[in-house]
Amino acid sequence: MDYVKVNVDKAPGIAPGKGIQAKEAITLIDVEGLISLGARDGKGVLITDPIVLKDSEYAITIYATQDTIELDSNSDGDTDNEGFTPTIKFKHPGNKQQVREFKSNWIGRKCIIIVDHCDGSGKDLLGSICNPCKMKVAMKSNKDATSNEFTFDQLMRGDDIAIYDNTVPYASPKAVVTASATTIALVGEGQYQLQGGSAVISAATGAEHGLLFTLVGVTSGTAPTLAATSTFILKEGATWTGGTGKQITFKCFKSGASAYTFVEQSRV
Repeated sequence: MDYVKVNVDKAPGIAPGKGIQAKEAITLIDVEGLISLGARDGKGVLITDPIVLKDSEYAITIYATQDTIELDSNSDGDTDNEGFTPTIKFKHPGNKQQVREFKSNWIGRKCIIIVDHCDGSGKDLLGSICNPCKMKVAMKSNKDATSNEFTFDQLMRGDDIAIYDNTVPYASPKAVVTASATTIALVGEGQYQLQGGSAVISAATGAEHGLLFTLVGVTSGTAPTLAATSTFILKEGATWTGGTGKQITFKCFKSGASAYTFVEQSRV
């Protein structure tokens, strides 16, 4: 463990204990599709390594009514076997065919849950490969409303809710980078699929402070490269080659009035 005992002061902000404003898209990842889920750092909470999925696997989202999203993580257990049991609850409006099919096909599945926040704070991650979450659902329909209330509980006592500081592998990339492009046109957080071409990537536009983006290697053709510069800070200065199955994640840091530096967070 790398944790050093320190004071826990009041978090910054006028009201650090105010309620969460979670985004309405709750992310689910089927554990059966995982190759790896990044390890927590030595302090036991932060995950910066990327989630890596098998071919043809991807994360999905389910819509949640924002003001119904509730996260819990309670500790319990006897002496020498204490731990946390993270839980998320939320309501999904209606009971149409799409959500009924979701319920029928996700009941009994083991999964990882990711909750993103509107204020840009770190994404909450519940569950792990060996201690995943499972779904429970209650549907109610009457003259006033129809809704499904979902609950995802971690199976056993274990770690507290993690903070995931990387991008999520959804079915479609955020954008496709055209062949031989030397500049990445950023349009938000996410994964950017590279196309084959002998380009040397040297710039990015559309950056925002704190934005995370992942370059995903080519599916075929010549792999582009990215070398360490004053703009792209690479671990140990090691050049990255975007071959098939490779990916590299950067975080944007504002370094001037209109300048940004892109610092490598992880690569696989």
